[in-house]
Amino acid sequence: MADLKKEVYSIVRSNEALFEFTQNHALEGLLCFDIESGSTWINPKLASHFRSSAYTENISSIVCEEDLEKLLKTISSSSNAGIQEEEIVLKIKSESGLSVRCKLFLSKPEESALALAIIGCSELYEDTPTPSIRKGLREIAQIGTWEYDISNHVIRLDATSSSILQVSEGSNLSLKDFLYLLNAEGYDDGHISEFLNGNVNELIDFEHEYQIKTKDGKGKWIKLISLPYTEDQKVKIVHGLIQDVDDRNKELYALALKEEEFRQTFYFAANGMALVGLEGQWLDVNKSVCDMLGYTKEEFLKITFQDITHPEDLEKDLELLTELVNGERQSYQMEKRYFHKNGNIVWGLLSVSMVKNDNGEPIHFVSQINNITQRKHAQIELEQTITRLQAIRDATTQVSIIETDTKGIIQSFNKGAENLLGYESAEVVQKCTLEIIHDANEVEKRQIELSEELGASLTPMETLIAYARMGRFETREWTYIRKNGTRFPVLLSVTSIKDKQGNITGFLGVAVDMTKIKEVENEIKSILNITQEQNERLLNFAHIVSHNLRSHSSNIFMILQLITMEVPESTENEFFPFLESAAKNLNETIGHLTEVVTMNETTQENLVPLSPKEFIDKAINNSKGQILDTHAQVTNLVGEKPEIQGIPAYLDSIFFNFINNAIKYRSPDRTPEVKVLSEVKNDFLSIFISDNGLGINLAKHGEKLFGMYKTFHGNKDARGVGLFITKNQIEAMGGTVEVSSEVNQGTTFHIRFRLA
Repeated sequence: MADLKKEVYSIVRSNEALFEFTQNHALEGLLCFDIESGSTWINPKLASHFRSSAYTENISSIVCEEDLEKLLKTISSSSNAGIQEEEIVLKIKSESGLSVRCKLFLSKPEESALALAIIGCSELYEDTPTPSIRKGLREIAQIGTWEYDISNHVIRLDATSSSILQVSEGSNLSLKDFLYLLNAEGYDDGHISEFLNGNVNELIDFEHEYQIKTKDGKGKWIKLISLPYTEDQKVKIVHGLIQDVDDRNKELYALALKEEEFRQTFYFAANGMALVGLEGQWLDVNKSVCDMLGYTKEEFLKITFQDITHPEDLEKDLELLTELVNGERQSYQMEKRYFHKNGNIVWGLLSVSMVKNDNGEPIHFVSQINNITQRKHAQIELEQTITRLQAIRDATTQVSIIETDTKGIIQSFNKGAENLLGYESAEVVQKCTLEIIHDANEVEKRQIELSEELGASLTPMETLIAYARMGRFETREWTYIRKNGTRFPVLLSVTSIKDKQGNITGFLGVAVDMTKIKEVENEIKSILNITQEQNERLLNFAHIVSHNLRSHSSNIFMILQLITMEVPESTENEFFPFLESAAKNLNETIGHLTEVVTMNETTQENLVPLSPKEFIDKAINNSKGQILDTHAQVTNLVGEKPEIQGIPAYLDSIFFNFINNAIKYRSPDRTPEVKVLSEVKNDFLSIFISDNGLGINLAKHGEKLFGMYKTFHGNKDARGVGLFITKNQIEAMGGTVEVSSEVNQGTTFHIRFRLA
């Protein structure tokens, strides 16, 4: 021991750093020990806290075992000699149970004969209160003591323990009663059984909480601590503590309930909820927020709310957030735009409050986000609609728009009404009803009709708004009377105006001046009458020409046959074949003319529902010889439905002509391909017949494509009648035909038939 003391003094004298260390960090004492042997020396100031010099023999006699282990680990992990940076606290085995705040200085073997750890004590403080203080603290903390008398199997309780267990003060409980009290609710973790079985020698330290049942029948939570004292591996006495933890446990339970309620509310709320850090980082989000904005929870935790807030809304959001942090407001709410992960805008109604710690310092924000995108879009659309309607109302200088209340008194009178009727708005608004601009006789006539129809007596004003009041829409022609007394026809629509609850608050009449339309209508009727008369004359003429020419043609053909039979040698005349050919062509032309006349006589009454697929398949079958001869590929992709309005003979002719022509005018450079497709649009079925043939130069032949006797490819069999007849047949059934084509690429005919 003396050698260790000399060694320390020697190092202090020779090592300036150690000298400064003792001056700065050993104000309350100095402790040195040999790292290898554990031999220890402490200076007199620190030694005054120990009862005998026995505490100076070894470091394990001075420092508590747990702290000594930590100290040795610190020394072994240190690679440098001298003052160690880390400050340490050691509990020493002094009479009063002191703890010391220390700094550590390590000396290398080359600097001295030994490897030393020198501990400078800068502060000493007591860990263990005095007995009187300990007793007071236990009472305040509701901690009582108990002692188990092993020989008599009796539990002795102090006053606090008796109070906690609600037994008489100073009571000695039998072991059975004590254990029954603890096990009243059936709790048994093994330690209770050891008592019951008398195996006290097997008992070890334990600390457990139990819910006992007191005399008043109520449950109470207590903490039971057992501290058995053993000697020669036998338990000599068992000391223990009992603490009343009922209030704490109930508070913890209530807190747990609140936390669970918040958790359930947070994670399963239909609206979005999030915890947001003071810098805007997302700390936690529920599923609704993820669904609303398209990010996963993991993705949210890597970004801030600023990252996905629309720039135009961010400044206002941050301003309100600052006011919240500064205590200028308790919470705030605002409508803002977020960026969805896919780039779309999501409108949210954001409500934000702040969570603070016990010191009133902000911890984080709680945000609730309701998705109001649909409502916002509807609001924006409504505002746009109102703006557009106002603009239309202001711009409609030739359309009268008049609003009335439920009694028919005019509430608004637009510029168009002023222009058409000659009144200024101020002359009629809140002063007149619609009766001043209507023909009284016309209104009276309609009044009689409606009264009979509705079975009620109506006033003139009620007549004008009767349908609108019933929620029905009516548009009819009326006669308006200008301020100067002149009259003009209008087409008037009257509708009701309703509030959010569906109650009628007024009526709106929109009228268009029909003067010019009536003039044009009368002119069109006149033209139609003339056209109809001319068409009838032309049709009669065509009938006469067709009949007379057919008679003459038949006579000529018969005479030629007689000449052939009676004067055979005449057929050898070089002009006879030309005469025979001319007669044949004349007969064919008359047949075409007859077909056109018959076609024009067809009326809508002849139309019946037909499936075009059936006729397309039939046309393909009738072209089999040509298809096999040319190796053509013809595909019909038209379905059985829908049906169209048509005439069977016409459909046979139409589809056969188009498919036959598609193969006939094929390209010599490739195998013919014909496809037939369909598409329903509005009230029509469109059929597309496409080929990869020669094509048509539409710039050159487009205008005369459907003309009679027009040919374009020099085919010796071409007559120029097929497309003319086909087009007329399609139009006779109420349809249309269009063509698109590219030379040497192919042609597509687009035929539109009315749906059945």
